[in-house]
Amino acid sequence: MDRSSKLGVVLFCLFALPFAGFGLFALVTAIGQIISGTGKSPWLGTIFGLVFCGVGFGLIFAVIFGGRMVKQQQRAQAEHPAEPWLWREDWAQGRIQSNTRSGMIEAWIFAALWNAVSAPVLVFLPQEAAKKPVAYIALVFPVAGVFLLVRAIRFTLAYSEFGRTYFEMSPVPGMIGGELKGTIQTRFPHTPQHGIQLHLTCVNRTVSGSGNSRSTWEKILWRAETQLSAGQLYASPMGASIPVHFHIPWDAKASDSTNPSDVTLWQLEAAADVPGVDYHDIFEVPVFRTARTPASPPLEGSEATTTAITRPTTETIKIASTAAGTEFFFPAARNKGFAASTSVFSLIFASATVFLVVFHAPLIFPIAFGVFTLLLFYITVQMWFGTTRVGIGNGELLLQDGYAGRGKIRRFAFAELESITSRITSQQGGGTGTPYYDIELNLGSGRKVTLGRTIRNKQEVDWLVEEMRRLTGLKPKAAAVGNA
Repeated sequence: MDRSSKLGVVLFCLFALPFAGFGLFALVTAIGQIISGTGKSPWLGTIFGLVFCGVGFGLIFAVIFGGRMVKQQQRAQAEHPAEPWLWREDWAQGRIQSNTRSGMIEAWIFAALWNAVSAPVLVFLPQEAAKKPVAYIALVFPVAGVFLLVRAIRFTLAYSEFGRTYFEMSPVPGMIGGELKGTIQTRFPHTPQHGIQLHLTCVNRTVSGSGNSRSTWEKILWRAETQLSAGQLYASPMGASIPVHFHIPWDAKASDSTNPSDVTLWQLEAAADVPGVDYHDIFEVPVFRTARTPASPPLEGSEATTTAITRPTTETIKIASTAAGTEFFFPAARNKGFAASTSVFSLIFASATVFLVVFHAPLIFPIAFGVFTLLLFYITVQMWFGTTRVGIGNGELLLQDGYAGRGKIRRFAFAELESITSRITSQQGGGTGTPYYDIELNLGSGRKVTLGRTIRNKQEVDWLVEEMRRLTGLKPKAAAVGNA
């Protein structure tokens, strides 16, 4: 560490010392009042003491140990400039811890701080509410604290139930245009009768704004899913091993954290329904281009691009044989949960728009909110009432896109068709949320036509695309990021 860096650490610690000192003073004073039985509100002093101690000593701990971690990473970067997967110790060892333990610690810290700050509300609320009943609105803060405590307890139960799980990755890293393989080491006190759901997701995390306006967005670029039965797990010294094997597309984005405001990361997610607390682990895994990555995309139909696609057991899209060929019908309200959430957001923004108009806010605000409300309203109507019918046969593809089973029919000869693909167009939640896929028809003229919207089941999307390709005689294109 150079002289300027050491000076920065010293100055930061000096900044944090008053917080720590005030916290210790308040804490010692409050403890003395509790022991002696004096003082009007010793517990309030205890709470403030704990909060200020946490802030002060937390900052000192972060700057000292954070500096050491940065120094270790800089040394690793200097030793392996062309191998970024060796810059993190856990990646280099090929033994990646799940986020359960860190999530548990963060949940308890946040719950403790929130409840420490909101607890005084319970002390002063009765007196204030007696004067102004509207003060009862402040109860939302301690109530939220209860939910945060429940969340922390659930993390703790999961950690106690399944242990300190980790992903043994071999080889390291996951290779773009190749594979990601390894085993998740955990324990299952109860057999996961419904099997294990595995997801490998490429996420783009962007940060915009600063200070109080700082916001973080996570966009799912690509996801692969697989379902393992309970019989596919095998015993290990820790308890159980979950085999992991995914193919990664040739044009996928590599892990990249060089710009903290625009990060590309890969997450391996494992989940299972078991009695008590459900199993759920997330691992951040390294995925990069290496010397073994092919110089060009694999040829269509080769082993690298061909995987077995089976028909899903549960289907949301209706398929029927007709005199003219095969018909695919995408019914209305296929995703009721998604439709309900867009409806709620539409009502919230519509109410906000009316509020801004009634109270004569500057014109730019009701216009902006109004435009966004109209967009949400269109999406909501599409989610509840939008339907699509695709017919394939007799050398042409028929498309009827509209509402409640109606709409103009468009016809496309097989000779016009270039390819049929799928891509993620919307999602619920962040990087571990639910992506929704559209099926797209690419024409030889360069135009794109949507054949089906907001399909949730990845297996169903893959199977539908494969069936439409088979019926139209089209060959699959190399899979792209964001595509099925």
